[in-house]
Amino acid sequence: MGLDQCAYTRPDDQEPSEAPAKFIWRKHAKLQEFMEQLYVERTGHPADELNCGELELLTEDIEWLKQLVEKGELPTSAGGFFYGHQFQDESAAEYCDQDLEFCAWALGTIKAGDRVYFSCWW
Repeated sequence: MGLDQCAYTRPDDQEPSEAPAKFIWRKHAKLQEFMEQLYVERTGHPADELNCGELELLTEDIEWLKQLVEKGELPTSAGGFFYGHQFQDESAAEYCDQDLEFCAWALGTIKAGDRVYFSCWW
């Protein structure tokens, strides 16, 4: 039980639930906060609607994420127990290399003409 997150690419005619995950995170609260803020800004919908949803990531989103990860400045999450907010600084440090690997993959994938998506559930 708790926050699970993934990133993937898929053809337009494939259902999100059928897309294999390229990157998986577990209780990465700061990444979740970043994605929720982006989701609210882009859609105008409440952050909780991202649960079991999908967010397409654009080049500028990934570049912004990369800068925040490199500087150790991902936003702090006020999320509850299921997000692992109690150990979010430790999780951000542990996931730093994976986050940067994800950013490199995502930028390359978008440049190649494919779409990159983030999804989560709790």
